Amino acid sequence: MTSGLDTQDRSRGDRARSRAYLREFGVAMGAYVVVLLAVTAWGDLHGTSPWRYGLALLPALPAVAVAWAVIRHVRRIDDYQRRVLLEGIAVGFALAMLASITLGLLSTAGLALVAAPWIVYAVGMLGWVVGGAVAARR
Repeated sequence: MTSGLDTQDRSRGDRARSRAYLREFGVAMGAYVVVLLAVTAWGDLHGTSPWRYGLALLPALPAVAVAWAVIRHVRRIDDYQRRVLLEGIAVGFALAMLASITLGLLSTAGLALVAAPWIVYAVGMLGWVVGGAVAARR
């Protein structure tokens, strides 16, 4: 009888993998936020110095660490968790591309969209979260 084995509780290994991911992701995301806030506060991004372009790209360095944490997490998790995660990512990607096309067409028609990249990012991330939650419920 396997009913005692089929529980909703996560195994010790699943919890350890989640802790490792949250630790790696949290440190990288914390570094991203700190660097982003420092660059926007003291980077003089609206000035005329050519250094402003390099400073504007500094938050990309900890963002690489965030991506690396996600990649390591995908490599560590089991097949079911990988399927749920990747379904969520697929939904987020599809929605980000739809938002990108929509905003691109509006921009081509003459609408000034300064925040378009951030809108695409937000739609993609929200789609990832919602898509992952829906995939996990099935």
